[in-house]
Amino acid sequence: MANTCKQGYTTMAAALVLSLLMVSSPAVAESERPNRFFSERYLAYEMKELRFQSDDQSLSGYETNRAQPASYDERQADTKALWAQSEGGSPPASETENAQPAADDPTGGMSIKELSQQSANPVSKNAYIFTQFATTFNDGDFNSNESHVAGNITFQPIIPIPLYGEDENEWRIVTRPTINLFLGQPVPDGAPDKFDRETGISDLLIPLPLALPDRLSGNWLLAAGPSFSLPTATEDSFGVDAWCAGATGVFGYIAENWMLGMYPQTYFKIADADDDEDDRGAAFGNMFYWFFYNITDDWQIGTNPTIQWDDKAGTGNKWNVPVGLTISKITKWGNTPMRLEFGAEYSVVNQDDYGEVARIKFNIIPVVPRPIKRSIFGGK
Repeated sequence: MANTCKQGYTTMAAALVLSLLMVSSPAVAESERPNRFFSERYLAYEMKELRFQSDDQSLSGYETNRAQPASYDERQADTKALWAQSEGGSPPASETENAQPAADDPTGGMSIKELSQQSANPVSKNAYIFTQFATTFNDGDFNSNESHVAGNITFQPIIPIPLYGEDENEWRIVTRPTINLFLGQPVPDGAPDKFDRETGISDLLIPLPLALPDRLSGNWLLAAGPSFSLPTATEDSFGVDAWCAGATGVFGYIAENWMLGMYPQTYFKIADADDDEDDRGAAFGNMFYWFFYNITDDWQIGTNPTIQWDDKAGTGNKWNVPVGLTISKITKWGNTPMRLEFGAEYSVVNQDDYGEVARIKFNIIPVVPRPIKRSIFGGK
């Protein structure tokens, strides 16, 4: 009896050692562990059996198509594929928990065509860094020689400031502060054919139009608000040497393949910038107007000049009215979507004494993340 028990214990110990050796074997551990349970693997096999039965196929037929036994990773991939193919199925919780979020998209998931139109919209939800590099041609009665050539760089970030609500219910101010850098700009020196070449920056213009939510405006672009001018000019000829305020607005329309609009700004002197008691006053403004047509989703053709007005200038020198042609393209620089524009303008009305008569311009407008992502006063 004792020998029988002893023999039984020996047999059980040998079986236990043999099973441990089988489990720890690399050849067996990956694909043939008989007693290890994986819920995903079990589910995959169950779904395979159901699918093959409906197609009058067998699970064994499926397995014989494999050159090697399926590894755990391969079976995990099968599980994911079957989840995607099954009606009403969803990935296991472990898969969704480990999923990595998509990278921040400054366009908010816009299509190329939407971005093409919204990048020309001055009250868009997106933020942009607008930079224009221009060569200007200047002429007038003060110049009896050929037109003078100068350089100009316009820096104009477009910054939406969400106030209340979100998505199509968002009320937002879209500011478009503008400052110019003049490079070798010819300035009349009080007599014909006498000019000084000056380099410096202009006054800073800050319009603050409040845009209607998309839910209310539909395809219309509607905004209105105050505008301010700060005396930042480094030369007298580049500014008005005064603190100014006025009004601004945006009025436009976006259709499926075209868009148009205008963006007027007015400024009036409210205080001198210094104590020299200059009584020259200030009343000036500009109006950016545009029309674009989508040739393709990423190409547009149109026009986008800016009319200038100065009420304090002498007779025949108050207006500069350009017309032009611009071609634009939506592209990417690395992961940054951007709008590129190339255009030319000619002033059909310009200052009699001296002013800009034409320009060639190249605009770079990358899309950047909104500096303020959530509405300041909440709301939905």
